[in-house]
This record gives sequence, structure tokens and C-alpha cells, in this order.
Amino acid sequence: MFKGFAGSAKDKSTHAVNDLPSNNIELFDSYTGLILGRLYRNFPLPITLSAEEFIDYNTLENSNRQLLSQEENLFLATVKWLADVGYIHFDGMSGVSFFEVVLTSNGLLILRAFAEGQDGPPTLGEKLAQHIQGENPLELRNLVTQALNLGSQILSPMTRSGI
Repeated sequence: MFKGFAGSAKDKSTHAVNDLPSNNIELFDSYTGLILGRLYRNFPLPITLSAEEFIDYNTLENSNRQLLSQEENLFLATVKWLADVGYIHFDGMSGVSFFEVVLTSNGLLILRAFAEGQDGPPTLGEKLAQHIQGENPLELRNLVTQALNLGSQILSPMTRSGI
């Protein structure tokens, strides 16, 4: 169902329904960590992000179309929110895909910070990039919380872009 923890279908099999985060906030944190980790790893090259990289369509299409739609909507909303608050930029979208997605200077600044309790490497971005395979979803979400807390301290409030 939630392919993001597996990185991609080639790397690992998808996790069972019981392994999924249990609510929107946990899913948002998981998507955010996976997205930021992937963008940090690829920086400065823009990439395409598609829901197919994060959602196990085979399982959901066969079991529950409504749940699939909710997963897609949450993925789309997460990417748009990250752009609205200034962490990422994308040039366009079509269906469930975003094109030319890259970290902004603010996003990069936040991800270059050190994790709580550390004065040296690895940075938040390096740690997120290490977790894009999803072996430890709780640690991934904790890293996202640290990044969002830091971002709220250094980024000025932004208004919704209308995308």
C-alpha cells in the first residue's frame, strides 16, 4: 500500500497494511521525509516525483479505490504544501506527478543543519537521504519533525501559492 518505505519496488517489496502510518500526520511526515531525502540526494538536479513511486497501486486498486484516492490526495497535498512553505520548487504537474522538483535555497539550508544533539555530520539531509529506503519509519518521522521545527524558526510565513 505505502511503497515509500520501500524506496521503490525494485529495492524491496512493499510493506503490509499493518506497517502503514496510522493517520494523515504520520503519512505526511513519512512522505515529507522520503521526498526531502530524495531531493537532497539528487540536489541540485531537479527530478520528477510521482505518486507511483510511493503508493502500491496494485494492492490498493484491487482492494479499495477510495483508499487509493485518499493516498494520492495526501501525496499531492504534501508536495504542494512543501512548495507553499518554501522547501521545494516544481515547474509543473500532471495527474499524480510533479516535474522539475528541486530543493529551494531555504530547503537546502534546513537540510544542511545538524540533527538535534549533534554538532557535526551527518546533517538532517544526509540522515533523511539514508532513510529513503524506510527501514526505520519512526526515526524518519522524527527527522522530519526536527526539519519542520527548524524551518518554522528560520522561514518567514508564506501564503498559499494557489497551485
